[in-house]
Amino acid sequence: MRGSFLFRLHWVGWTLLLGLAGCASVPPAPVLPVATTALAVFNLDGRIAVRYRDRSSSGAVRWQHAPATDAIALLSPLGQIVTEIKRDADGVTLLDSAHKTHHAASAEVLTEDLLGWRLPLSGLSYWVAGHAQPDAPFELVRDTEQRPAQLLQNGWRIDYTSWQDVAGQSLPRKLDLQREGMQIRLVIDKWSLPAP
Repeated sequence: MRGSFLFRLHWVGWTLLLGLAGCASVPPAPVLPVATTALAVFNLDGRIAVRYRDRSSSGAVRWQHAPATDAIALLSPLGQIVTEIKRDADGVTLLDSAHKTHHAASAEVLTEDLLGWRLPLSGLSYWVAGHAQPDAPFELVRDTEQRPAQLLQNGWRIDYTSWQDVAGQSLPRKLDLQREGMQIRLVIDKWSLPAP
């Protein structure tokens, strides 16, 4: 009789424990919507790794974007500015590590001539926020939560591998860009958006 009582007590204890564990489970986080339009203004801080043919480099990136201007600083792993790229109505200017200034009509031409790889700045300001460039054809594959998973545009393949909550919307955290033997991996550690 005593053994039966202890068995029931033991069974009740386990049932309560499992019930409490079930109550303590955390519900899944809600999926935030992707911004419905591209970001006109943003600042971001992150890390970039570039592999082109047999060469590779990595470091930090700081980017300030507005419709008419861009200011991008590429930094060494130790935090020293290696390259600065600025875009305005007059074109694109690049300041190299020797403090020499170079100028061209587009970032793509300038970075290929000086760095050996093309920075697709005209599309990147859209892609980085999870959108296609509006004036060019594209193909888009979405994930199960309806966020972009892969975007094909202008000869580039952009894979979105991680997302983050920024001011109540989903924005990319990690993306990989690939084109003709070239890969750019971008990890965005911090987004700064203008107040609504």
